[in-house]
Amino acid sequence: MGILQNNWIRWLKGSVCIELQGDCVERFFNICRMNNICIWNISYCDEGAGTDIEKARFRCEMYAPQLISTSDILRKTNTKIHIEKKYGLPFYIPFVKKRIIFFIGIILCIAFLRCSTEYVWAIEYSGNCNITSEQLSDFLSERNIHYGIKKDKINCEEEEKQLRTKFANVTWTSIYFEGTKLVVELKENDIKEIVKSDFSGKDILATEDGVIISIITRNGVPKVKAGDKVEKGQVLVEGKVPVYDEEQNVVDYQIYDADADIYIQTILSYDLNINRKYNFFTYTDNNSRGYFIELLGYHFETMEVKDVLKKIGEKISIIDEVFGKDNDKKDTKMLEESILEKKQLVLLEDIYLPVYYGTINRKQYYVKHSYHTQAEMQGKLTDELEKIILCLSEKGVQIVEKNVKIEHDGNGMTMHIELMVNKLIGIEPVEM
Repeated sequence: MGILQNNWIRWLKGSVCIELQGDCVERFFNICRMNNICIWNISYCDEGAGTDIEKARFRCEMYAPQLISTSDILRKTNTKIHIEKKYGLPFYIPFVKKRIIFFIGIILCIAFLRCSTEYVWAIEYSGNCNITSEQLSDFLSERNIHYGIKKDKINCEEEEKQLRTKFANVTWTSIYFEGTKLVVELKENDIKEIVKSDFSGKDILATEDGVIISIITRNGVPKVKAGDKVEKGQVLVEGKVPVYDEEQNVVDYQIYDADADIYIQTILSYDLNINRKYNFFTYTDNNSRGYFIELLGYHFETMEVKDVLKKIGEKISIIDEVFGKDNDKKDTKMLEESILEKKQLVLLEDIYLPVYYGTINRKQYYVKHSYHTQAEMQGKLTDELEKIILCLSEKGVQIVEKNVKIEHDGNGMTMHIELMVNKLIGIEPVEM
């Protein structure tokens, strides 16, 4: 322990390894001892050792501040000195002074890391199936838990209780920290609870106007028949089935959920519009790639030098090449499309920091105007009509009659469509 302590003291004060040569080196050592000058690790040098002690060279170590006070002793004993090695804290101070900005940066980085690890910079959900991550995020927002909140403001046990209270199907949950990441783990109850309710039966109502084509009733009492005209909201099948006695008098009712397949013939109307004038984008070759960093909400961007020079040098030439020098440049507006690739800085897999970095790819384009011909407009509207018909066919809707009327003026074209269809009416049982 004493040796280790001495080594620390020598490092803090600063020590030197020196080589002494002269006729009175021993006298030098004695005078230093009398003046309380510490000298240690005294040894002969290999050269001349063991031949003539007066001409021999000695090597020793002493404190650097005390070496300055030995100048008079060296002159009195006619001893020559040569410093071979310097070590200790005082000899690092000039090195630190020359690089003070670098060391200040290191200290600030350490302070930043130390401070940032006290906050939450990432949130991870695990084990949720029926409950979405958005629902869990909303729950944390209601509990005032968000990115950048201090860890000591979050009571994990209390939040676990509130989470189980908020979501009834959560059977187990665990909230804990991994570095600067808040992890929310939970397990859901896979067994669906049967909800008991008073059974009151349901009727089937019409959701649109039309003519009944066919009706096949499985449960309930039909109120319409094939060929009847019905209106939206009209009862088609009633879930209350009467019970008759022998004299055909109603003595009671049996309540069911009405169930039936009902096909209706109705008219579907659509209006499709298209403008004669349209815009389209044309991309140029003046693309650029840059880099960015976000620190605590502040955004800093850099761009490659070649892209900067290219952007400055080619801006006017691209406009002249594409549009011609006779065009009015005031009408030319160059736009940019940016694609951002963003990543978060993570240390040791778990320490997420409020630092984001990535690349920005920019593509330059301009908007140009053009005009459709009547044939092009009619073709596009016809394509839209075919999409509508295909979508209806996929839903099992049978088209009986098609009536299409096209109107066009100087601004564009409009297609009025009326389709007479046979379809399984979009019915939903309604409680009685």
